[in-house]
Amino acid sequence: MSDFEIELARTVADASGYPRPTAAGLTGHDVLFFRTNAFLIKSVVEFLAEGVRTGQPIVVIATEAHRRAFADGLRSKGLDPDQGFGDRLGVWLDAHETLESFMEGSVPNRERFRANVSELFDRIIDGRNYLVVRGYGEMADLLWKDGNPDAAILVERYFGELADRYKYAWLCGYAVDDFVGEEDGIAGVRRICEQHKQTLPLEAIKSID
Repeated sequence: MSDFEIELARTVADASGYPRPTAAGLTGHDVLFFRTNAFLIKSVVEFLAEGVRTGQPIVVIATEAHRRAFADGLRSKGLDPDQGFGDRLGVWLDAHETLESFMEGSVPNRERFRANVSELFDRIIDGRNYLVVRGYGEMADLLWKDGNPDAAILVERYFGELADRYKYAWLCGYAVDDFVGEEDGIAGVRRICEQHKQTLPLEAIKSID
C-alpha cells in the first residue's frame, strides 16, 4: 500500500461517522470515495433501491454510462425505471448538461444553481413537503476531474444550502483516482469531507464481486 493510500484511508476513517449511508426516510448529505466503478454502482444502486422501496422519490444526476449501470442494477432488484415506480417519481439527468445549466465559464453561478435545482425539487415534491428526496450526484466529481476543485467545492456548498428549504438524502461520489498524484490530494479529500454530513467508509483495495 502506497503512502497516499495509507493517508487516504486514515483521512476517510477520521471523517467517517457511520458505517452505512443515510437511512431511507432520513435527511443527510453523504460522500463516497470509490476506487472502482463496480463499487460505485453497487453502492448507488443499494442507496436508491432503499429509497424506492420506502416510497421516496429519487433523483440521479450522473454520466450516461453511470445512469445506464444504475438503471440495470435497479432492474436486477426488480425495480425497473422504465416501468416507473408508481407514485414514487424518478428523475434521471445528465451530469454534464446539468452543470452547463448553471456554470458561467469555470465558476458555478449560485443563483442559477439554486433556481435550477429548486425547480427540480419543487416538481418532484409537488407540494408534498413531507417527502424526503433521495438522490445521487456526480457533478462535483466531474469538476474535480477537470482540474477545477474550487468550483466543485462551491457546488457542494450550494447544494448544502438547499437543506434549509428541502428535505433530502443525497449521496455524492468521487473517484479516488481524482486525487492520486495531486500535490495536495489528501487536503482535497479533507475539503470534500467538510462539505458533507457523513463520509462513508472507503472501498477495500481488494476487488468486490
